[in-house]
Amino acid sequence: MIVLAALRTELGFVRAPKHCVGLRAQRWPQVAARLRRRPPDAALVVGYSGALRAVLAPGTLVVASSVRTEREQHPPADMVDLTRQALPQAKVGPIYTIDHLASPAHKARLGVDGLAVDLESARLVEGLNELGIPWLIVRVVLDALWEELPSRAARAKWAGRALACARRLGDAANRLGPALAEVSP
Repeated sequence: MIVLAALRTELGFVRAPKHCVGLRAQRWPQVAARLRRRPPDAALVVGYSGALRAVLAPGTLVVASSVRTEREQHPPADMVDLTRQALPQAKVGPIYTIDHLASPAHKARLGVDGLAVDLESARLVEGLNELGIPWLIVRVVLDALWEELPSRAARAKWAGRALACARRLGDAANRLGPALAEVSP
């Protein structure tokens, strides 16, 4: 199994083999070339997300039951079921991928149908599907529904939250890794 994330920070506590794909998956072509040479049994995509519902506090784990953009894509059901057992506190539901940071109002509109929003999942899922690699997505809420991510200059005060969220992602990935390897084809 391979773990993929946009930022090195999101992978900081992951022990499994991993690759950083960059924001909006800009480094996906290079990562895809490596995966073609040595295809993993499965891919776990982890990272930060924005909450689309007020009940999802920062630090909440979200498992994608589907990834939505113009079209909807679903991970293997057995991988989602296994994740429900391994991470019972995680919320399971749709994740939206958009091409820009979502404002609180935009997050509220997407929250009618989804749980979280990110910038990379859809592109990674399309690429993984092309490579024939089963995938699962686990995100952690970084910004609550009514919070807006700060500008670069103001991000220092979010560093503690980002670190705590990265630790949650690492714990989840480390718990899921061996179990997902058993159900992968």
